[in-house]
Amino acid sequence: MRQFEPKDDAGLHACIGDANLVRYWDFSACRNIQETRSWVRVLAKTTSPDESIAWAVAEKDSDNCIGMVNYHHREPLNRRLEIGYILRSEWHGRGLMSEGVRAVMSHCLGKLNTHRIAAVIHPDNAPSIRLVTRLGFACEGGPLRDYWRVGNNYMSPMLYSFIAN
Repeated sequence: MRQFEPKDDAGLHACIGDANLVRYWDFSACRNIQETRSWVRVLAKTTSPDESIAWAVAEKDSDNCIGMVNYHHREPLNRRLEIGYILRSEWHGRGLMSEGVRAVMSHCLGKLNTHRIAAVIHPDNAPSIRLVTRLGFACEGGPLRDYWRVGNNYMSPMLYSFIAN
């Protein structure tokens, strides 16, 4: 994992431009590479730990972007934040998201003194639910009715949380 760079637009677009991959996210797929470039510029600037940070998940040999892991909605006073992640389909099933999310959790718990890490997940997103459950998250509630508005539709996700000892 590393900071986002302008060269990551095509790799990230393969994720957030794929309607199937973002079908459980709280926004619609990017319609074109220009929209994704805007996201890359924003993600590359998120260097302040006070709010959010995103890391590009890069393929080891080529350094090409194949996904993203981030934290956002950080509330330092309450010592809580949310995480998100996405990975190109052809890289699924290799343990990369387990590794990436575990690294972000370690950073948040150690460097940011976070007590609660939340993942808001659509109830039909079984792979994501399995991932966070394996990492020690527990379902705390939901569905959160009409929590996300995507286009003209609302989605009702579940809340999973990891509480530090």
